[in-house]
Amino acid sequence: MTKLTVTTAKALSAEKRSALEKEFFTKYGDCSVDYVVNDEIVGGIIVFDGDKVYDGSVAKQLDVLRERIKGNKQ
Repeated sequence: MTKLTVTTAKALSAEKRSALEKEFFTKYGDCSVDYVVNDEIVGGIIVFDGDKVYDGSVAKQLDVLRERIKGNKQ
């Protein structure tokens, strides 16, 4: 069984959790999901499946943009 950790900036409703779990079941089969709230990610979602981190957080997108801007100034 795959153990997933889902991090969001705000707690997800039962409906959103259910929708995510259906998608996870399609990809991973039998899995368990732990939900973590961390307002530092600003928004979006981060999913860790034990091997990979899928980072769709606003904080990550801002970091990428910040690095691109730095690269253009040099």
